[in-house]
Amino acid sequence: MTFFPKLSIIITTFNSSNVILNCLNKIDLNLYNVFVVDNNSSDNTVKIIEENFFDKITIIKNSKNLGYGRGNNCALRLVESEFAMILNPDAFIFSNSISLILQTLEQNPEIAICAPLLLKKYPFDAQDFEQEIQVVKQNLRSQENGFVSVKYVIGACLVLRMNFFQKIGFYDEEIFLYYEDDEICHRVIANNKICAINTEAFAYHIGQGSCGKNYRNLYRRFWHRSWSKFHWKEKQKGLANAYFSASKLVILYGLQSLFYIFIWKPEKIIAKTASIAGGTAYLFRLKAFDKNDNPRGNIKLF
Repeated sequence: MTFFPKLSIIITTFNSSNVILNCLNKIDLNLYNVFVVDNNSSDNTVKIIEENFFDKITIIKNSKNLGYGRGNNCALRLVESEFAMILNPDAFIFSNSISLILQTLEQNPEIAICAPLLLKKYPFDAQDFEQEIQVVKQNLRSQENGFVSVKYVIGACLVLRMNFFQKIGFYDEEIFLYYEDDEICHRVIANNKICAINTEAFAYHIGQGSCGKNYRNLYRRFWHRSWSKFHWKEKQKGLANAYFSASKLVILYGLQSLFYIFIWKPEKIIAKTASIAGGTAYLFRLKAFDKNDNPRGNIKLF
């Protein structure tokens, strides 16, 4: 791209062929620089993007799965715009909501992260989408300045003030998946800045729609959800607190796993076993990535 607009949009993909077109088709490519960071997808995610958008999008092709935070960082280091939106491939947002978020950031320099409200119910058509927005608005308290200050925002769609994050750093690269949002928002608040939600801006998020749903992915997700939880807790509350919580989880989930084996619930067994493995790995001070920089969390314990 030869122009440098106010906002760049970053989408990190991994086997996202079933959702990526819906995400990208909602973006006005004449207004924003768009980066897609592909984490070595084994499906045709990259082919779909190349065939449909050609030179309109910058594609970064990683040789391995770097995870969500590291993937986003690959593009964030290249961004030259004032703001950068992080957008999940299984989410979408319309231009009017993007404009509202940018307006909030421009008018309130103390805000470092600004996000829209996320809608979870699938909007089968534009009318359904508008109806859900009206329902959400009716349940919101009126805000004179158009935003609410929060402790953290959900990472499916958010906008970063780049000059701030270029000083304090982007996503925590020790994390493969989960709790990146909590960690980065914690640093915002620790540096006396604000995480905000614009109560007039809306985005839609499918949830867990950006990769295949199978036992292998289920195991990896829960492994890293467990490991990242205690890594984050250590940074927030200290090593002793994190160790106590991890030990408690391993014991409790061990007992729960025996129950699910008895009544035979395979998905529950995998989720609990993976959580135990991630917690145990944390207790043994293993990282989320192995010595070859590949993510842990395969079917084996370590």
